[in-house]
Amino acid sequence: MSNIIEQIKERRKANTEQSLMMLDMVPLSDTDTKYSLLSAAGPYLQDPAIAAKWIDLIEAEKDTQLKADMLLQLAATGMHQIAIKERFISVLIASLQQDESRDIILPLLGRFSITDQQARQHLISFYRQQDNRDVSRMILSWLLIPLDATPEDLSFYKEILNKVDEADKLVLVNRLLLQNEADLPLISQLLTPEEPFLIKEMVLRFCFDRSYVPAEALAQLIRSDRSPLICIRCIQLLAVHGIDSPELIDVLLASGRNDPDAGVRNAALHAFSYSIKLTPAIIAHLCANLATEKETGIALGLINMLAPYTAQHETLSNALLQLIEQNIQTTLAVRIYEILGKLIPQRPALFEKFVQLFEQEQHTACRTAILNAIAAAVTTGDELNSFYLKALDAPSPAIKEAGIRGILLIPLTRANITTVAAAAPVLLYPDLQADLRRTLARKISTIPELSSATIQVFSKLADHETDATIRDICTKVQESAISQAGGEHINWEQWLHKADVEHDFSGIFPHLWMYYDDNPAMARSILWAALTPGGSSSLYQERVSDVDILRFLAIKAGIDDNLSRYTLNQLLTTDLGNESKFKQYLLVLKSNPQFAELKEGLWSLLEKRGRYINLLQLDELNQLIWGDELETVFRQHLQKQLSAAGIQPYISYLTANSSWAPVPELLHWIVQQPFVQQDADAMRALKEATRNAGMDLEKMLRTATPEKPGFADEEGPGFAD
Repeated sequence: MSNIIEQIKERRKANTEQSLMMLDMVPLSDTDTKYSLLSAAGPYLQDPAIAAKWIDLIEAEKDTQLKADMLLQLAATGMHQIAIKERFISVLIASLQQDESRDIILPLLGRFSITDQQARQHLISFYRQQDNRDVSRMILSWLLIPLDATPEDLSFYKEILNKVDEADKLVLVNRLLLQNEADLPLISQLLTPEEPFLIKEMVLRFCFDRSYVPAEALAQLIRSDRSPLICIRCIQLLAVHGIDSPELIDVLLASGRNDPDAGVRNAALHAFSYSIKLTPAIIAHLCANLATEKETGIALGLINMLAPYTAQHETLSNALLQLIEQNIQTTLAVRIYEILGKLIPQRPALFEKFVQLFEQEQHTACRTAILNAIAAAVTTGDELNSFYLKALDAPSPAIKEAGIRGILLIPLTRANITTVAAAAPVLLYPDLQADLRRTLARKISTIPELSSATIQVFSKLADHETDATIRDICTKVQESAISQAGGEHINWEQWLHKADVEHDFSGIFPHLWMYYDDNPAMARSILWAALTPGGSSSLYQERVSDVDILRFLAIKAGIDDNLSRYTLNQLLTTDLGNESKFKQYLLVLKSNPQFAELKEGLWSLLEKRGRYINLLQLDELNQLIWGDELETVFRQHLQKQLSAAGIQPYISYLTANSSWAPVPELLHWIVQQPFVQQDADAMRALKEATRNAGMDLEKMLRTATPEKPGFADEEGPGFAD
């Protein structure tokens, strides 16, 4: 192995020596021979000795084309074999002026310029000497590679900043910003309307990051730049650091009024809400602007911005009061009233001023705002009470609502009861805010012993009110009035409407029981309406049943044919499980035995519900209705039954009423029916009935059963012998 390595070394040495000999012959040869010799030695340029000799030949060569070809061949090797790079750089610099070599030398110098200051300086010098855009851009691309630029580099960047095109300038500005070499004068220079958008946008982001605020440049951009984004960024940068000069306020106001872009206008106006430093000079300047501002939105923004400072600056609140007295827009006046109204508790003079302004104002919105402000001040007194009641008489719903708010703030003392109760008529206006009406109605309802006029208001309100809460309050007021003063406060027509149309019985019971005799006809109509199916749920909530109503009317001799028909229908059709009511229903029917439909209805009741009703009560009813005819009618219905199932209810009737005189004869008839003897259930029922009647069922069966035919005593005819 070592022999092979030695052979390789010997061969490489021989090739190197041979190549050097050929290179030595180059200066003595003509051009064609030079190319041949160089071509033969070229493959060994990786050798440092050959590369050094090659550089010597380049330096001495006069033929610029040959020199360019030699540089190109050397550059293709990567140049890592060059031992003394400074000498090679000097050769390159010396050859830079040759046109044939320039395109080769510049990239080579650029590669060396990254680490070699000499190469870098010559590139900078050459950049200054020529004006070819492509060459300049190539040189600049190499000069911008090092991340840590030297002061000379930074100075060069600034020197050419305004001489390059937009793309190169963007790179240079970026490098200067990254190196923190952009001071306020340079930033101001870059923030002009003429600068490209990308540069301005990049510089503004840098300013946000470094807290640089070139106020004059930013103001100029806000006034003149055509890009909405740039204007918004400028406004935001100013706003973040606080706007503390009247000049900048004027710039923002002008932008908020006149900028063609809505986003810029909004940004300018929004800046007032968080960035203005309210010094005395600024406050004075803003008040002066308010006096002349034509744009409602801008004026409202300024007023809202000043609102938190009105408590600390009396001059500001006085200035706002002066604005009200001028012919300003209603919207602005309302907002000023709202702001100053909060100061009334601390400044009694404002209360008197607001009362005067309320009388002077012609606009409903302004009067409402004044009234709301006074009400919110929670100032009490007889004068203020009458002031609120006067507001309730105003035609405007907004003023009425403000008056209600004032009434709600009046303490419910004995002295104020009359004032609060006098506000009741305003409840009759359904267009007012529901919450205000509910609260006022609730407050008035707590007053003990309301006047008749106030109770009448609640009675009228109950007739037409759609709000469930207010209706409940009206009902409670009426109940309380009835409890205190008796039936004179009962609105019978209203009760009937509630029962018959709304199926609502709240507030009717138990007062109807107590004052039935005051108006029996209306009371009966209301109770009849309560028996309709639609009112069952509400009736149940009042813990009143139909049985309660029927029993009450029975006591009052108020059971007519309609009620008897209702009761009979309940007995015939009500769901099983309510059998406990059947006894009461039968008692109610006894109150009107002349009801014609009972004659047939009771027999239907026996046949359909005989198992569930009290048959003793049924017999009492039949005795009342039929008297001496009962036996005949009973027998007629009994004889119509042609099945055991049909006759069983009649057997049960006779079982329960075994002391009735016709019972034995009727049972004899039943026993004789064949279908009865053939049914086990019917026989069991019959056995119980006969036992109750003191009769012998077996004997009855024997007598009722015909004898079977037996055998004849005499012999029959025999066989013939």
